[in-house]
Amino acid sequence: MSSILDRVLISKEETERRQFDPVDVVNTLLRQLSSKEADVLRRRFGLTEQGEETLEHIGNVYQVTRERIRQIEGTSIKKIKQSSIFSDTIRPVEHVVMNVLHQYGGALTDDMLMSRLLQANKDNLMGRKALRFILERLLDEKIDWLAETKKQRATWSVKNPPLEFFHKMAEHLAQLITTKAVPQTFDQLYELFKTQPFFSEHADRTSADVVLSVLHVSQLFDQNPFDEYGLASWGQIVPKRMNDRIYLVLKKHGKPMHFVEIADTITKIFKKKAYPPTVHNELILNEQYVLVGRGMYALKEWGFKAGVVADIVADVVKRAGKPLTREEVVAEVLKQRLVKRNTVHLALTDKQRFSRTSDGKYQLVPTAT
Repeated sequence: MSSILDRVLISKEETERRQFDPVDVVNTLLRQLSSKEADVLRRRFGLTEQGEETLEHIGNVYQVTRERIRQIEGTSIKKIKQSSIFSDTIRPVEHVVMNVLHQYGGALTDDMLMSRLLQANKDNLMGRKALRFILERLLDEKIDWLAETKKQRATWSVKNPPLEFFHKMAEHLAQLITTKAVPQTFDQLYELFKTQPFFSEHADRTSADVVLSVLHVSQLFDQNPFDEYGLASWGQIVPKRMNDRIYLVLKKHGKPMHFVEIADTITKIFKKKAYPPTVHNELILNEQYVLVGRGMYALKEWGFKAGVVADIVADVVKRAGKPLTREEVVAEVLKQRLVKRNTVHLALTDKQRFSRTSDGKYQLVPTAT
């Protein structure tokens, strides 16, 4: 029975969210005002195509002082709250908003709250402006806007927000991420977190939704363009230098890329023009990248070796610990370099480094390195 009830409640909440239209709610409430009062509120809170306007600008429009506009704003909000339709209009909105906040532990960043309250066809600039007006001025007795601090980003929260618990959880998550030392997807991080004592001790307050909110509210973390989480100080999470961006793009691609393709990908993902010559210079100067042929670069950490083709051939034969056929050498070298087979054949003709056995296989000359 409990399971059935849960499903019914979840279905009801999802329906309420789909039906919630903040622009329609605001328009309904503004009809309780005079045209001047409604216009002042629309201008002040950006509920027009022109966006938010200052008290002074609106005062010039109506040829009154900015203080008079402030008074009209205040009395108009009171008039809305005292109107006969306010309670019935705002109650379902309050229910939807509070349910979402409680689902995520009582606090959410602005962007997360907006995206979870607004369906795709309503998640636009006007929808967000209308929702912020409702939260800030009509639900202010239930909801707080917390300014950004060193510990947390600007956040919408219930009264008496659970920030102390959020910060404790953030510290444990930061220790876990630091131990892993590489960015994690949310699913990876949450599965790891579930194995920690802190999770077990607070199982009733550590749902996936709450952990997700903590990762976004806390200043300790950030998310890279590939939806991975890590410490905000990591270059793989917030890539500030060109080298950080190159590394992140190659890491996610998982195989060698041409330097022009790397530049194009950086431009697309980070919305800032990356020029191929600049990218190429970084790739040449940094030892963590290896040229594998024809402008293609790979990460050294993938096992690629630096050096010319002859160096790679020598390394292949040395690691084999026995003579190799020409085709065996070629096969191994092509895992390291994007070159023509004839290039490998030519490297094997270097008699100062390689010699042939009686059965036609290749080995290192004893003095060759």
